[in-house]
Amino acid sequence: MKIPQLFIAVSFLWNTALASRLYAASYGGSVYSLDLKVQKESSEISTLSKSKDCGSSPSWLMLDKDNSVLYCLNEAIGAPNGSITSFKSHSNGSLQTIQRLNTTAGPVMSNFYSAPGVLDRDFFAVAHYETSTVSAYSVNRTSGHFEKVQSFTYSMTGPGPNAARQDAPHPHGVTVDPTGQYILVPDLGADIVRIYYINPMNGLLHSVNPFIASPGSGPRHAVFWTPPGSTSSDSDVYLYLVHELSNTLTGYRVSYKKHGMTFSQIFEGGTYGNHTAPSGSKVAEISITPGNNHIAISNRLDNSFGQKNDSIAIFSCADPHGQYFDNVTFIGLFPAYGSSVRGFDIGATPEMMALALEKSQSVAVASWNERKEIPGSLLAKKKLDGDVPHAIWGF
Repeated sequence: MKIPQLFIAVSFLWNTALASRLYAASYGGSVYSLDLKVQKESSEISTLSKSKDCGSSPSWLMLDKDNSVLYCLNEAIGAPNGSITSFKSHSNGSLQTIQRLNTTAGPVMSNFYSAPGVLDRDFFAVAHYETSTVSAYSVNRTSGHFEKVQSFTYSMTGPGPNAARQDAPHPHGVTVDPTGQYILVPDLGADIVRIYYINPMNGLLHSVNPFIASPGSGPRHAVFWTPPGSTSSDSDVYLYLVHELSNTLTGYRVSYKKHGMTFSQIFEGGTYGNHTAPSGSKVAEISITPGNNHIAISNRLDNSFGQKNDSIAIFSCADPHGQYFDNVTFIGLFPAYGSSVRGFDIGATPEMMALALEKSQSVAVASWNERKEIPGSLLAKKKLDGDVPHAIWGF
């Protein structure tokens, strides 16, 4: 599908075409390798290849760019087991299956981490929404082969304030702190953020005291932020956390102690600024923008820009001169160009925004205003073969 270019406010466009790689996961059972061609007059997304080897419900993608290996989580909705598959991504866009391993059901997010004392392997952690589990795998980054090394499964004595969504613990996100010592896992069902210390000698995870979120808020995903120009990985550290059930963003100043972390709240606000969240809407993803001054958040099912046209919320976390402050300011809402925008990825070179439009069953690419650090016009959009929960850049 070709979309006329409305306006271009970024510097990467010129008379010749610019090609970029995208990967997308579809609940229709496919993983896509896509090609984006950006030209002065029009832009187009085309399919290079697709694979069914991830499983029935691909939910999350993780790319090892240095080794051209793509990892796909299969949420396997309604099935007793999920799975993880690694693919070799070739220069022509083809995806070659390396390994597929069954997991407990419901894997929804993963992240790489490392241990200084383990030189021949790295690791990744996985949040399993459906089975109240956090698991860890060791991985040979060069070959793309991996194996399970740990698993933590949780329970609750009773449902949370939102009984329909908080019937059990539901780990949803995986975030590594700036020092590489800790992994944080927001648990939507239990209203807590679980914290794990990474043993530097063997890479094993050790659970430490979690911190408690507001009852009924449903913490989903989180990002760390350090101010521009910061020279230390353990000072001037902030955590920003989005809550799916309350449609809120909270900010914390992070302090490190001998056996864990502490969090002092500096901000709490809705993802629609001073306006009430539309009925049925729910927040999804959060990211720090490439300029390191703003926070981007996807709002699903809010129809803020018309029927089936949801929004991206932008907040500032530093002033235009790069100075930081213990507060956050709502900048505004910007169109997501489709329904139920879930995962998104803002590329750094060149700066464009890839959007997974779950209910529109599409991937969209928007321009990115580098100076203002906000989304711009729609460049291209492509319909896939099912609901699309995740899309990432391949460069």
